[in-house]
Amino acid sequence: MKNITYILSILLLSSFITLIGCKDDSDPAPTELDLQLTALQNGGSNWVLGVDGVLKDGFDVSNQFSGFKLTIGAFTFTTKNSLSGAWPASGTWEFQDDNPNQVLRSDGVLMAVNLSGDNLTLTFQGSATGGRINSVDGEYQFRLVSE
Repeated sequence: MKNITYILSILLLSSFITLIGCKDDSDPAPTELDLQLTALQNGGSNWVLGVDGVLKDGFDVSNQFSGFKLTIGAFTFTTKNSLSGAWPASGTWEFQDDNPNQVLRSDGVLMAVNLSGDNLTLTFQGSATGGRINSVDGEYQFRLVSE
């Protein structure tokens, strides 16, 4: 009888230790890049011009981008009503050096990203693709809000 009690105690103790040692199979916490990607995708909504929507070298040029819309997908983007030297109609992008505040577009343009709530500011150097060098070249700052 003493042996049965001893064996049951060992089985109960080993079962308890096994249960304590089991790891939680829940999903790992999202990374900073995952969170930024989700925020940039904006729930599938467009980003549109906010107050002082587009600055070029510090001057308001929002009138050149009337009706501008940016849709950001999972490492893709599309635009509407943009100048080709500032934004192509569509393309891909990636985080530069795993930095959630630096995005490299497929056309080689590196953008600084500042995202706060429903406000997105993208700053980058635009370049001319044709003969309009002085009108397209310069530092652009797109101040966007969720549509």
